[in-house]
Amino acid sequence: MTVLFRCRVEKPLLKKVNSVTQRLGTDTGEVFRIFLAEIARTGRVPVRMALEPDGDPVSSWEQRAATLESFYDESKTW
Repeated sequence: MTVLFRCRVEKPLLKKVNSVTQRLGTDTGEVFRIFLAEIARTGRVPVRMALEPDGDPVSSWEQRAATLESFYDESKTW
């Protein structure tokens, strides 16, 4: 049994996505079904989200931790 799922997407975005999925030899609907299956399988959304474009969230967290640790360095004078 299947369910029809609808959502609104801006035309330019859908056009770009359709172009990519076509080059991959599939279609946008199938890629979305794969996306949903991956969420169900792993319990996670398979998308990396970052505030910095192409940034690695792990390294940014490491940088933040290093900055915070520097505040606790007793050798520094304020």
